[in-house]
Amino acid sequence: MFRLSSLSAVPDRVIERSIRRLLILVAIAAVAFTGIYVADRWRPAAPTIVDRRTAALEEAVRADPTDIAARGQLADVYVAAGRYPDAIAQYDAILETGKADTLAHLSRGRAFLAAGELDAAAADYEAVVAALAGTEMANVDPNLEAAYYALGSIALTQDRAEDAVGHLERALAIKRADADALNLLGRAYVAVGRPDDAVAALRRAIDFVPIGWAEPYDALATAYADAGDDALAEWAAAMAIMQAGDLPAADARLSALLDGPAAVEARIGLALIAETRGDTAAAAARYEEALALDPDSTAARLGLARVGEGTGDAPAEPLPDLPAPGAGDDR
Repeated sequence: MFRLSSLSAVPDRVIERSIRRLLILVAIAAVAFTGIYVADRWRPAAPTIVDRRTAALEEAVRADPTDIAARGQLADVYVAAGRYPDAIAQYDAILETGKADTLAHLSRGRAFLAAGELDAAAADYEAVVAALAGTEMANVDPNLEAAYYALGSIALTQDRAEDAVGHLERALAIKRADADALNLLGRAYVAVGRPDDAVAALRRAIDFVPIGWAEPYDALATAYADAGDDALAEWAAAMAIMQAGDLPAADARLSALLDGPAAVEARIGLALIAETRGDTAAAAARYEEALALDPDSTAARLGLARVGEGTGDAPAEPLPDLPAPGAGDDR
């Protein structure tokens, strides 16, 4: 006769030992499964296009150290990647050959500038000026203009506003429609106590680029205040607030100027706010009001053309988003 033993008759330690063994086996199986799955599914990350390009150029330079074109391209790639010491070393090697000196100085100057080495950058830009200033095409040379602009920017950063004025005036003699250079020149004029000249330069800068940067409006507010024109100083300050993204505050401050000396500018500012919000009909109405007060207003005429003169054909898309507070439009 068969007898079935009761589970309660099995000692507890035997049961516990069996459970532990079972759990160990389950854990081993899980680890093994995970390893097999990972080995089957995982692939190492492929090099990016930039990495492949960098590797190819590095190999080209190793294969032929005299290949100036490859060195220049490699240095430019290093700059784009923020590897400024590596870029500078490549530009140094190019300059040692005595070839492509002007471009190498210009490019190395940019690398030094990006690395915050202002004096070294200025030396490179001065070398560009020395090489190009007396040439037949100097009055239209974009490399010479870039060097003058950079020297002006460096001088302004180093609180040498008088030097900045000279460099930037020379840059603008080559490229008159450079809004960035006009902005820097206006700031330099403010620093040397020439508010009327500052107003002229800064107003030209915002004629070319009316939104997206607060710097020219901040400088304009100072210039108008220095010139004793409180209404236009308030308009410029309101526009700076608009560029920082606070449209309601800017709207309120500009609306308070509609009946004063800054009436035309206030209407154009309100029109720009309407454009930013995508309300082209309201923008057109404000531009038309501005033109009724000043038929020669370039900003109002350009704005009205941009929004389609308030017709049903007006563009539906708003102006690009304004930058976050404190953001600038660095060249």
